Amino acid sequence: MALAATLVMLLATNTYSQNCTIVCPENIIVTADPGKEGTTVKLPSLALAADCGNYTYAPASGSFFRLGTHSIIMTTASGQKCSFSVIVTDNEPPVLSPLTLSRRSLWPASNKMKKTKVRFSTSDNGGLVTTAIAVNSNATDGIKDWEMIETTGELRLRSSRLPDGSPRIYTITVTATDESGNKTKRSTSIAVSETMVAKKAP
Repeated sequence: MALAATLVMLLATNTYSQNCTIVCPENIIVTADPGKEGTTVKLPSLALAADCGNYTYAPASGSFFRLGTHSIIMTTASGQKCSFSVIVTDNEPPVLSPLTLSRRSLWPASNKMKKTKVRFSTSDNGGLVTTAIAVNSNATDGIKDWEMIETTGELRLRSSRLPDGSPRIYTITVTATDESGNKTKRSTSIAVSETMVAKKAP
């Protein structure tokens, strides 16, 4: 008798499952909350056929999803499964502090290379930030008047005036880039002058 009941139950379950057809939601693309490495996502409520019974999401609706792509498995009471993705993007640029230099000006104009350290800090909701330092000057003679020491972020700037005697001015730009490609730039300047001091970056 028990065997017959079991067979009836299995047949009922198979019929229940065969009559259930589900279609998962489309992939969901959301933006991370400001200052956070992700966001809370409420997954869609679906109206399924009665044969499917209830359904669950894993991870559950209302979970916190970090930056990146996450697979969501939808499972019905009848055992049907399908999957879709929640994609959390980062549209927030990294934070780059104002730039400070280890010296206020380059003097005397001895034509020697003088060490100048660029100081700054970075942070980002996504974690990793890379930085690049670029230097330009107002000289037009085509002679490279600066060097960069890659391992320390230190610069060597030539302390010489322009041919007409006016101050040689270096513009130093730092670009911070996060893993999603968002960028933040800041610039400052320093002059070969006894009186002209570096322009403060905003």
